[in-house]
Amino acid sequence: MKIKVPRIPRPPGARKKNLSERLRSPDRPPTSHGYVKSFDGTKLFYSIEGKGKPLVFCYGLICSSLHWTYQIDHFRENYKSIWFDYRGHQNSEIPQNQDSLTLENIARDLGTVLDELNIDDAVILGHSMGVNVVLEFYRQQPKRVAGMVLANGTAQRPLEGAFGSNVLQTGFEILKKAYKVSPELVSYLWKSSKRNPIAKSVVTFGGFNPHLTPKEDIDLYVSQVADTDPSILIHLIENYESYDASAWLHTVEVPTLIISGENDRLIPVEQQELLHQLMPNSQLEVIRHGSHCPQMDLPDLVNLKIENFLSQINYAAKSSPSKEIASRSKKKQEALVP
Repeated sequence: MKIKVPRIPRPPGARKKNLSERLRSPDRPPTSHGYVKSFDGTKLFYSIEGKGKPLVFCYGLICSSLHWTYQIDHFRENYKSIWFDYRGHQNSEIPQNQDSLTLENIARDLGTVLDELNIDDAVILGHSMGVNVVLEFYRQQPKRVAGMVLANGTAQRPLEGAFGSNVLQTGFEILKKAYKVSPELVSYLWKSSKRNPIAKSVVTFGGFNPHLTPKEDIDLYVSQVADTDPSILIHLIENYESYDASAWLHTVEVPTLIISGENDRLIPVEQQELLHQLMPNSQLEVIRHGSHCPQMDLPDLVNLKIENFLSQINYAAKSSPSKEIASRSKKKQEALVP
């Protein structure tokens, strides 16, 4: 199966200037894309934006680079920002054997991408299920992880306690049984959900702060979810629900920044507090007014928190956009003082 590299693989985000202006920018950091075959022959799409020390961004369950787009835009100015699409997601192939859709194999895929790019180690960032991808990669290859940023994740059983109840566990069981009986009907209804205002309301309520995240970004995410084969979700959730890193987190030695949204309904802040307690070399930042996606709600604040962490672990770039902006602002204030 021949796969073409998409012209614009990463959504720019509604906050940014329009796409044509971005592409015309003379100081646009170098960008390259490619495919690599993983251990079982599945083609994986990857992207490299910018130059410098590597940062690798891992998104959540049936998500996309959209969820890190404001961080990739920001950090590519001084770092080599890398992201890849998981097997079965977006620009990557659906594996022939869907039983291979596991966190363990996605972590192996990450290693394959780093091998392809000749990267020995990197700071790796994960959001939601991406937290478990990063943790599993650390378990498999700890020497390749210089540091971790874990946003809105949990060490175990993500559906348990979501929305303060077992509603997602019940919903998943219904979906799984329905798909087994009539996969064609479930797939049709799933794809139709992008036009369903109730589906959009549920996604908005559970995943975002609608007063902060642009509606266009939320709508795009709903559309991406609806375009994903529901069998991918079913296989991954079955594995995701059984994953448990809590027994060995105390052995993690690399510095770790844990980010939480104060109002995260999907994976409540208590789960990130538990991660912090279990990981001795970690620090916790709770983003006020943040949802399950604080990096989309308040990207500038989250970028600054990440920058500070990178500086603390001596992984900082020579200059950072946020600090340069702050420096220029300070000079302007000083110039006004008589």
